[in-house]
Amino acid sequence: MSSSLSLQNTSTNSSGISFQGISSGIQTSQLVQAEISQASLPMQQLQTQQTANTTRSTALTALQTQMTTLSGDLSNLTTTGLTARVVTSTDPDNSYITATASGGASGSYTMQVIQTATNAEISPTLDSSGNPTNLAVASATAPVFTDTSGNDTGSATFSLEDTNGNVQQVTLDGDNNNINGLANAINALQTANPNVPGSVGLGIQATVVNTGSGTNPYELLLTSTTTGSGTAGNSITIADSTPNGAVNLLGIAAGSVSGSTITGGTQANQAAQNAQFTLDGVKLTRSSNTVSDAVSGVTFNLIAGNQAGTTTLTVAPDVTTATANMNTVINDYNAMIQSYNTDAAQGGSLNGDFATQGMMGQIAQALTGSAAGLPASAVYNSAASLGLSTNEDGTLSLDTSTFQTAFTANPTAALNVFATSAASTSASVSMAASGPNTATGVIGFNITSYTAGGEVGGTLTAPDGTQYQVTGTNNTLVGPSGTPLAGLYLNITGTGSGSLTLSQGVGQAAANVITNLTAYGTGTIAEIQTDITNQNTDLAAQIASQQQMLNTMQTSLENQYATMEATLSQLQAAGQSITSLS
Repeated sequence: MSSSLSLQNTSTNSSGISFQGISSGIQTSQLVQAEISQASLPMQQLQTQQTANTTRSTALTALQTQMTTLSGDLSNLTTTGLTARVVTSTDPDNSYITATASGGASGSYTMQVIQTATNAEISPTLDSSGNPTNLAVASATAPVFTDTSGNDTGSATFSLEDTNGNVQQVTLDGDNNNINGLANAINALQTANPNVPGSVGLGIQATVVNTGSGTNPYELLLTSTTTGSGTAGNSITIADSTPNGAVNLLGIAAGSVSGSTITGGTQANQAAQNAQFTLDGVKLTRSSNTVSDAVSGVTFNLIAGNQAGTTTLTVAPDVTTATANMNTVINDYNAMIQSYNTDAAQGGSLNGDFATQGMMGQIAQALTGSAAGLPASAVYNSAASLGLSTNEDGTLSLDTSTFQTAFTANPTAALNVFATSAASTSASVSMAASGPNTATGVIGFNITSYTAGGEVGGTLTAPDGTQYQVTGTNNTLVGPSGTPLAGLYLNITGTGSGSLTLSQGVGQAAANVITNLTAYGTGTIAEIQTDITNQNTDLAAQIASQQQMLNTMQTSLENQYATMEATLSQLQAAGQSITSLS
């Protein structure tokens, strides 16, 4: 915090009335101010430095925010920003099937939906007039069971079985003896009992529907929570398994439970069915209408069955989205550069700040350089090869035509320029993750021991030729800490030897640089901010000391001039007395 210099303009006596210069004719307050101003020059220099530090700190905070925004853009670019896929369909109305895609998926797929997956359902049975004959009551608060004497007291037990053969029971009493109480009790069973080992939730959803018509408008609808046949079949069951003779008024058939099986009861009047469809002429069956395991990276959504013809779905790289994501990175990078250029100009808050200049250089070098570890045969090896160029003021420009041509021709190669990638010569060894300091290049491996789901072991050879003996669990090998392989995680599914070529794209490299610069408490900017805070704290102490010294000096000078004025006044009075005597 800056301290301001306070100068008094007049000397005063105890009554607060100024008598400066009355005897001497000298403006003593101006003399005091002049002397204090001269003496305060060192303090003013301290205040100027303190203000400059504060301004620099503010500029660094703003720059850090822009770096963080850019880092988020780069993270998006290196994960999903360049992997978006667009799907076109020969069915413009999307009547039977739609699809979404991601990753490296591409190609055309001919589909025909024979039938969609449905839920098992128990609903009221209707008579010839359309009135429900069971599972319906006149009021949501009307009892759903009575005792043998017709009183709505006591309790009643209902047993339910889902399509996976999971059997559970609910017991109603006087507190919840109504259709809503039964529905709530059934839905509560969807959550597994944490106190029962191996317990699973009941796969049945209960809904009370108010039809608004007829003598019994409140109807109970039971639906399986998942589509398709379960492990126990395609039906669900509800049974009145009350042991004490209570009479249910919903027309639910009686049944008995033996172990995990219900005998009798009311079963689904709409059976569940699996989806059936063809993919390039091959007939497939799934329990869900969302199919994500037929083609890698593609999710098909089945909408309606009985399709007479076929639908062709074509998956291709989404060049429009990829271009937009590239431009987001460029725009935010340029905004950061332009802000820095303004602050670094003559008279700016970061002018002559070599530390900040170095930070900006690190980011620029990482983003506009070559991707580390890509083989010489790589189609693209730098952002420049994809149309990115640096302008005279340090901002970036994108040749959209060059980028889109390259991305369309080989989207994976384009992604590798920006993201971390790893190509393995063995299907049993793949990279799960790598760290910012993991060595790039060719990493050799020789997996000598492997147990499915258990321990693995072997050797890893770093790009510099150093070999490391490694062991791991859960089919995972981790690069030893303190070595060039630190941060490397490998998934192992078998033994064998080979090599893995690890590369770090320019987007990931720039994001890593920004992380090191902006890390809370430990980053370069945090260290600079700490140093600024410490400097300003020391400056504040020096300024306070200087101000105290100036205050003391001002008081002393004012006292001296006041004494001089008093003395002159006395001498003048004495002189006048002598003159009057003569």
